[in-house]
Parts: sequence; structure tokens; C-alpha cells
Amino acid sequence: MRWPVVRLIAAREFRDQLRDRRTMFMILGLPVLMYPLFVGVGTVFASILKDKRLVVGVVGADALPQPPAGGGKPDPTAYPPLFAGGRFVDKYVPEDPESGTGGTLVVKPLDAADEGLLAAREVDAIVAFDPDTAAKLERGEKAAVRVLGRDGEENSKLAVRRVAAVLRKWAEDVKAAKFARANLPPDYDRPVEVRDPQSQKSADKKIADEVRDALVKVIPLLLVMWVLTGAIYPAIDMTAGEKERGTMETLLISPAGRSEIVAGKFLAVTALGFGTAVWNVLLMVAAVAVGQVFFQSQLLSVGGLAACVLAALPLAMLFAACCLSLGVFARSTKEGNYYMVPMFFLVLPLAYWSMAPGIELDARMSWVPVTNALLLQQRLMAVRPDPFPWVHVPAVAISLAACIALALWAAVRQFNRESVLFREAEAGGRRRGFRLFGRAKGAQG
Repeated sequence: MRWPVVRLIAAREFRDQLRDRRTMFMILGLPVLMYPLFVGVGTVFASILKDKRLVVGVVGADALPQPPAGGGKPDPTAYPPLFAGGRFVDKYVPEDPESGTGGTLVVKPLDAADEGLLAAREVDAIVAFDPDTAAKLERGEKAAVRVLGRDGEENSKLAVRRVAAVLRKWAEDVKAAKFARANLPPDYDRPVEVRDPQSQKSADKKIADEVRDALVKVIPLLLVMWVLTGAIYPAIDMTAGEKERGTMETLLISPAGRSEIVAGKFLAVTALGFGTAVWNVLLMVAAVAVGQVFFQSQLLSVGGLAACVLAALPLAMLFAACCLSLGVFARSTKEGNYYMVPMFFLVLPLAYWSMAPGIELDARMSWVPVTNALLLQQRLMAVRPDPFPWVHVPAVAISLAACIALALWAAVRQFNRESVLFREAEAGGRRRGFRLFGRAKGAQG
């Protein structure tokens, strides 16, 4: 193989793609538009969720412990009230990130737990207390409370989760008051204090951790999709597009060999796919830097995010070889787009596999193509104290190299088949033959 010829073909193909505005828009322009759109939609969603009004119908609120008439020091033996001024007591409705919910709870008194109100969407949830809840608590008996909601409706699920969190906090205070009446400490039922890492974190730190865990899994998925997009369109243009323009024949009669032509196109598509990855990583670094200033916490390893570029290179090579193998079958760019659909059907499950809970880069997953590269990217970005699993990196490299070699072999094999390269001419010949046959039949009639 003559490398000067390969470089010449690669430079020519790369230069042609840089002149194509549609390809440049897909590679450079679309990410610039999409990332601010994602952030904007997420911000709007969070604001809508925060400002949402969730109507909670309450049955039997008068039977609950009532707030004391006067001020003064609170009595630890008095059962705490749940409602004050027609709303839940503020101490039971904090902004708790663990609840995974938002919205403002609006209390609506009801005479009975009528589920028809739920069906009519007049309330989002119903809380029904026993008619003698306060009396049962005074007698030392157990009181019951029911929470009703609509099945399969998001607003109702949100209201039920919020109300359940409020009731759990109130029940803890009721239990503490009951212990105080028996001269027992508030933590009497907890003989062992469990101090887990999450309980010692602030609410802002918990939110930052949740955002970080989501970004570690989502960013590699976005990156692999952009790399695939950056490889598909140039590969189609370099194969089916050249057939449409009639330049494929000119290239084939040149002194370059078929393997050199494939190598040149492969390098050009790889460069474009890899360039898409670099561009997206730069945008992600900027977005993560802004996010870390906002959360006042380290969301991701910025150096690890930049190192994801190295893991994106073998993916770009793999997608380039596979897209060339499929694109050469197409007679037109429209048909080439159809042939690329199996790429998404194959890549998406492998990419989603890397996002499954508990899946990490280990001795087994390091041999699964695409998934292993995404797991490697996740590990590079994660802020973790444990050592990096360098022992699995050779398996990742070997499996991806084997897939790239197989896809390149398939591409070279297709470029050596005249029946594949000149399918447009054969199809046109058959159509002309059918037309002549039809005219002959008409003349005989």
C-alpha cells in the first residue's frame, strides 16, 4: 500500500467534505444549537416543576392534634400538629432532594374520601385520617391514614410522593412525643446509630452528586451518537454520493488500488467523526465548567472529560469502517441513509447497556465492543477515590481493534466487487431492458 496515495485520497475527500455545508452543519452547527437547547429545556422543566400546584384533599383534619393557642416554649410531650392556617406545617415540607419531587402542596378540606374527585382531577391526591386520630393517640392506640391517588398519572404520583414524605416526617415527631410521655429519649427505637455518607451531606451536595452521576452516564452516550452522526453522512457522500455524481468511475480508473482508495476514505471519515467528538468535548468542558461554578462542587473530572477524546478515536475508526462497508451498497444517498439504520439499531443497545445500574468496566465487559469504550469514558470522567482499572484497558483496545480490522476487511472486499460498485449502472440497464421489452410487446400487439 502506497501511503502517499492514501494521504492524497484522504486529503481530497476531507477537503470535499469541508466544502459541504450540510455536513459541516451536522458536525459543527447542530451541537452548538442542541446543547443550549438541552440546558434551556431542563431549566424550563425544573421551573415548571417547582411552580406546579398540587391539590391535596384532606379528610379528617379536625380530628388531628391542633396547634397550641398561645405561644411559649413547645411541650415535648404534646403531639405535633400537621396543619396550621389551612396548610401543612412548614417544617414538614422542606426542599428535600431525596424525594425527587417538586411543586407546592395546596390543602383542600374534604368531607369524605371521594375517589370521584380524583377521576375528575379536582384533587391530585387524597389523605384520609381516622375520625378520632387525636383521641387514639391520647389513648396510646395506633391511628391510620390513607393516601389515595390516580394510577398512571404523573401529577398524582408527584402529589402522592410529596404527601408521603410529609406524613413520614410528621410521624417521626409524633413518635418522639410518645417517647417523651414515657420518659424515653427520642431515639429510643434506634439503639444503633448508622452514619452513612449520604446522611452527612448537605442538600446542595446531594443535588450535585445526583447531577454528577447522571452526567457520567449521559455524556458518553451523547458523545457516541455525535461520533456516529459525524461518520455516517461523510461515508454516504463518499460512496453512494460519488455514484450519483459519476465520480466513482473516475476514481477507480486512477492508478490508486482499491485498498488504497478504501484507506483514504477511511482516514477522511475517521477524521471527521473524531473531529465531531473533539468539538463536542470542547462544548461539554465549557458546560461542565459553568455547572461547577453554579453548584460550587466538582461535577466531573474535566481532565477525564478531555481524555474521553482518546476513547472516542477507536469508536470513530470503527464507525467509519462500518459506514463505508454499508454505504458502498447504496445506489443513491437516499438509499444510503436507509442502509445506515442498522448501525443505530446495533449501537444504541450497546450504548444503553453501559448505562445499566451496576455495570462497570471489568474483565467481562471490557471485551464488549462500543460498551467497553463508553464504560472507559465513564470511568475517566468519574470523580472517584479508587484506582483506575488500567488492567482492563488492553482488552478494550484489542476488542475494538479486532472489530475495526474486520469492518475494514469487509469494506475492501466490497470495493473489489464490480457488481457492488456499479449497481447503479446495472439497475439502469435492467430498467432500459424492461422498457425496450415493453415497447416490443406493444408493437407486436
